Parts: sequence; C-alpha cells; structure tokens
Amino acid sequence: MRSAIIGLGAISTTHYGAIGRAGGEVVAICDIDEAKITAFCEKTGCHATAYKDYQALLSDRTIDVIHICTPHYLHADMVVAALRAGHHVLCEKPLCIAEEDIPRVLAAERESGKHLGVCHQNRYNESNLALKAMLESDPAKSGFGTVVWDRGEGYYASGAWRGKWQTEGGGVMINQALHTLDLLLWMVGQPDSVQADLHNRHLGGVIEVEDTASALFRYEDGRVFNFFATTASGADMPVQVMVATEGGQTIVAANDTITVNGEIRPSDSGDIRYGKDVWGDGHAKLVRDFYTCIKEDQPFAIDGREGARVVRAILAMYRSQGKEETLTV
Repeated sequence: MRSAIIGLGAISTTHYGAIGRAGGEVVAICDIDEAKITAFCEKTGCHATAYKDYQALLSDRTIDVIHICTPHYLHADMVVAALRAGHHVLCEKPLCIAEEDIPRVLAAERESGKHLGVCHQNRYNESNLALKAMLESDPAKSGFGTVVWDRGEGYYASGAWRGKWQTEGGGVMINQALHTLDLLLWMVGQPDSVQADLHNRHLGGVIEVEDTASALFRYEDGRVFNFFATTASGADMPVQVMVATEGGQTIVAANDTITVNGEIRPSDSGDIRYGKDVWGDGHAKLVRDFYTCIKEDQPFAIDGREGARVVRAILAMYRSQGKEETLTV
C-alpha cells in the first residue's frame, strides 16, 4: 500500500510506524511548516517526497491511502478533497467539528466509492474488545465513562489552533474524551437524547472551550448512561468504561485491566493484564485492519457514518446547555 501523511504534528509519527507495521510504504508527506517536515524525517528516517501544498500531493494518483493528521478544523475539507481525488482516506479524530460538514463528508465517501476510516483506535485495545465480546451475550443496560486528565497552559500553547471553538471545535469532549464516549456508544448503543453541562474551571482567559463536562444520555426504553470528563485534574488518571448488564454483571474496562463484579478476569491466553502491552498500540491494529479492508474491498467498521456518530453526540452536548437535546444518527 502506497501511503501519504498530511500534517506532521505529534500524531504523525504514530501513523508512520503503524503504516510500516501494516506493510505499507510512506511515499509522500505534507506540512505547511518546513521545520516540521525536517523534524519528521530526522525522527523517522523517512525519505518520502515532501510537499507543502496538500492539493499538489493529492494530484499524485499513485498514492493509495491518505492519512489526515492535521488540526481538527482542516479535517472535513481535506477528507472531501482526498476522496474526490480518488484516494482512500484514514482521518484522525474527530472526523469533523461542525454539523454542516457531516453530510458533505458522507456524500464524498459515498460518491467516491473509496474507503473512509476514522481513527477510533481504542476500540482495538484488548480490554475494550473483551468487554464488547461479553456484551454480545449479556447486553448493557447502563454505563458510565470517565476521563480525568491534566492539561495546562503549556499544552494549549503547543498549537495556536488548540483551545478555540473555531479551530479545535471544543475542548475536553471533542479532543481528549471523544475516544471514551465513542466506546460507550459502541457498547451501549445509540442514545435518543443527552442533557449536558460544560464548564471552563481552571483555564479561564487561556482557552475559550470547556475543560470539564458531565452528561446524561437517555434511551427511549428507559436505559441511561453517564459521562464525566475533565482536563482540570492535578494528574492524569486511568480512563475507565463501566457497564452494568441485563444479567446483573458490573464490568469495568480500564487502561490495563478488565474486572467483572470486582474480580480480574484473565484473557484467553491466561494473562490478567489486558492493556499493559497494547495500550497506545491501537493505531497499528486499526491501520492494519483498514488496509486489509481496502485490499479485500470489504467494509471498514469505523467508516464515515460511524465516525460522525460520536461527533453528533458531542455537538448535541455543546448545544444542550443543561437542557435535554435530541440526538440524530
């Protein structure tokens, strides 16, 4: 697979490594900042053709897959352009940051006939796969997700696009907590409404967006799940997804373990630690799966529609302002 990476920020080297592990070859890279191109090549040893204009890169029809690793506000336009240029596309989260971008991205995916994937790589972590498998025979009746991290002024100073509604699209929800909310949507199912409260508790005057969010997601059948996320913590805490099942089990999937009714469960291999060796390795598994789907012309599970689902849920949280807001698929 001949691959290209657009956007050479922090996540780009993760994609570079994942492409190699999936048997692909990075033949082109792109960033408007020449210093980032130089730094990327020095760090990875990459000798691909370098571009400063992504439109010029898209004109190379020998490229099979474009990896979009740019700041959030650029995703939608670049995804649409890459699909229309005849390339398969793997986009970093979020797929987009505005409701009006969703239909045009999905239209480009449909009309191009190409594969579009979104990097919700935490679905590939072993602990989350184990929980998902358990829920096939004993469905979730309720859930709770938490993301409690520390992001200070230095983090937001690392990129001019961070911490702004127009360019980041939000704060803790659209950036740090998106993956965990996606897991709950994947495991519990599509809610019908959400009631959310959002606050900026520790970086007033530094960022425009929320650093703390809480939400109640409701289903017409009476089920609910709760969510809490903050980057106003004094330290990074383990992410957790918790579900209560119809059969009476309480299951917790954390970064490196899964417990059922308080007991650590072993994996099929006999190991009790699920995520210790694979935490942070989800990208490699996702890229390998995406490339296999392209080669075999099979649907990829985390496509445009699936990537848009969590974006729609987060945008509904932003609209809620403490009132119940209807969710759409």
